[in-house]
Order: sequence, then C-alpha cells, then structure tokens
Amino acid sequence: MNASEPSTTPLEADDDDSDDGNDNDSALGIDLSTETQSLSSLVMKFEFENGRRYHAFQAGRYAFPNDEEELDRMDLENQLFFMLLGDKLHHAPLKSPQRILDLGTGTGVWAVEIADQYPSASVVGTDLSPVQPTMVPPNLKFEIDDFEQEWTFQKDSFDFIHWRLLLASVSDYPKLFRQAFQHMKPGGYMEIHEVDPGQCCDDGTVTEDSSSVRWSQLFYEGCKKAGRPIPPIGSYKVMMESAGFVDIKEQILKRPSNTWPKDKNLKRIGMVSYLANLNPW
Repeated sequence: MNASEPSTTPLEADDDDSDDGNDNDSALGIDLSTETQSLSSLVMKFEFENGRRYHAFQAGRYAFPNDEEELDRMDLENQLFFMLLGDKLHHAPLKSPQRILDLGTGTGVWAVEIADQYPSASVVGTDLSPVQPTMVPPNLKFEIDDFEQEWTFQKDSFDFIHWRLLLASVSDYPKLFRQAFQHMKPGGYMEIHEVDPGQCCDDGTVTEDSSSVRWSQLFYEGCKKAGRPIPPIGSYKVMMESAGFVDIKEQILKRPSNTWPKDKNLKRIGMVSYLANLNPW
C-alpha cells in the first residue's frame, strides 16, 4: 500500500460548476475427469437475480454483479485509480519484476496494462468470474480462483502482488495479508488500492441525514451482516505490519464524487467518479 501523510487540506469548490486428464481413482470411486468437467461447467455459468448477472462459482463470495453494466463501471474505476496515481499503474518502486499477481482482477484491464509495461514478467490475474478478455499479452494468464481459500501458488514466488477494490469481498483480512506475505519473494512489494465508501464533505453541505450518507451507512451494515465487514481505511497498514510487511507507505487521497472541485484535475476525477456511480448496483 502506498503513501505519505493523509491529505487533510479542504477541497475548494468551483463557483462555476457547469462544466475483476483422465486420471480416475477407482479405490475411492471418483471419476476425476467428470469432477473436472463439472467444475469447469460451474465456473462458466452465471446466476441471475433482479435483472443482474452474478458469478456461480463460489456464489455469493463477491457482492456485486458481473454483467456488462458492471464491467463498464469497473473499467471506469480503473481509470479513476490511474488518474489518482498520477497516470501510473502503481507506486511501488519496481525495477524488473519477474512474477506479478493481480488478485480479484475483474475485467483484467490492470493486468493487461501491467503485462504490457513489464513484458519480461509473468503476470497472473485471478478472479471468481470468467469475464476477462481472451486476447491478452503473451506474458499474461487469467485463472478462476478464490483468494480466500488456501493459495496453490508456490511460496516466495512473486515480486509484486496487487489488489484493488476488494471491499465487501474479504471475510478474513489478516489471513489474506498473511498469505500474500508468504507468497512474496524477499524484497518484493505489495500494493493495494481501496476506497472508504463513507460519504463526507469539506464544507458541511452534505448533512448526516442526507440520502448519500444514509446509503453509505447501510452499505457498511450490509457488509457486516454478510460476514465481510469493511475495515476502517486507516487499519490496512496495521494489518500489513501484523502480517510481516515492513517499510509500509500509506497515502490517503480525496476522491470527489462529481465535478464540483475548482482544481481541474480533481474536477476530471470527479467527472469519471460520477459516471462510474450513475448505476451503483
């Protein structure tokens, strides 16, 4: 996770706001080829509810849809983070990484871009949903996997582990951080990008009884009831330290939800954020 000191400077509003074989065991009576086929079939299936499409493999582990509408929103989120990071894919001081893991890769757009940026690296993107593109760089592969289960990757094997927006998808953050630490090479880096779904306002114009603030409160409550509570934004660093990570840098940035900021870059970020949240689930 990257960082410096949290940004506490109030944002200035613009006065003119117009602008993720055939081997059988006969002793056990198990046909492994059939089991594999059944699993593959499940992985490629989807569930539908209230007009939205969801993953069927490990159903319910991911709280949000995976249909085209959601994939478009996820791509906008990727653009948002690219802009927030200063038009960069990461802040970790990578030199020549050989093996990169993207957890919860979603649409796979970040994995594709990082594979292009480091063509000598072997990149793996994992997700519960098979929604990634098939035409990808030769050094990239996608795998359907549940990062909450025990990892099957070789330990001490990744130079860089990345995740973005896993909120509402993790039931045991300490375990996830421990597994990530165990599978990183000595001297490797882990970088995570998360958001605080809480709503706040620098000038007090958004009150506690507003619908947006109430929505965020209900979102927190729903995630907690589902067994995937959202950690306070300042707790990630502590959890990483407990897992064994050192030299952790934390950066907390403000992300406007529409075009009200006077700062032109923040106004652009606000515009993309607004587009990304026109139809939030």
